[in-house]
Amino acid sequence: MDRFKLAVLFLGPTVMIAAGLQGMHSVPLTFVLFYGWLLVVPLGSFVLRRRTGARAHPQVQTERKRQKTDILLGIGSGAVFFGAIVAAAVWFHPLFLDIPRLKGLLQEWHFSGEHTIGLVLVLLVLNPLLEETYWRGYVLRKLTDSKVRPAMAVFLTSLFYSLYHVLSIVPIFERPWNIVLVLPVFAAGLFWGWMRLRHASLTGSVLSHSFADAGIMCVYFLYLS
Repeated sequence: MDRFKLAVLFLGPTVMIAAGLQGMHSVPLTFVLFYGWLLVVPLGSFVLRRRTGARAHPQVQTERKRQKTDILLGIGSGAVFFGAIVAAAVWFHPLFLDIPRLKGLLQEWHFSGEHTIGLVLVLLVLNPLLEETYWRGYVLRKLTDSKVRPAMAVFLTSLFYSLYHVLSIVPIFERPWNIVLVLPVFAAGLFWGWMRLRHASLTGSVLSHSFADAGIMCVYFLYLS
C-alpha cells in the first residue's frame, strides 16, 4: 500500500479528534468529525470496490463457523474489562481523578447537561461498532492484504488506535497516570486485533469493546455526572 495513503488512514482519526476536542473544545463536534471519518472512509472504499467489480473477501463461511466462539469470547472478555475498569476507579480514583477540575473540563467540552444521554448512547453503541469496523476491520485487512505480517498489522493498528486516545486521556487524568492509562488502551487494541484474526469476525471485538465503554460510562455516572 502507498505510504502516504497508509499515513492518512493511521492519522486521520487523530486529526479529527484534535480538531474537535483541542481546536473547537466540543465533544459533540468531535464526535461528528471523528465518527464521520470512521464511517465515510471504509464505506467509500466499499462503494469503490463494488463499482470497479472487485470481489468480496472470501471468508463468509469461516465467519459462520467461528461466530459462536467469537461471541462468547467477546462477552466474557468484555465483562472482565467492565469489572476491571469499575474496580480500578472505585479503589484508585483519588490518585488519578481531580473531580472538580474534571467536571469543569467536561462542561467546557459540552459533555454535560442535556447532551449527556445522547453522547453516552453514541459511546456505547456507535463508538465500538465504528472503531472496530475501521481499525480491526478495514485498516487491519488493508495491511494484511498488502502482505504485512499479521502480528505487525495488529501492532500498528493498536498503536495508532491508542494515539488519539492520548488527546482525551492526558487532559482528563492526573500525572503520571494520564500516560500510564494509555497502555491498557493499547493492550485492548492488541487483544481485539487478535480476536479479529483468530475468528475472522468483528462481532466479538465489538461486544467486548461495548462492555469496556460501558465500564467507562459507569465510572462517569459514579463520579462525574
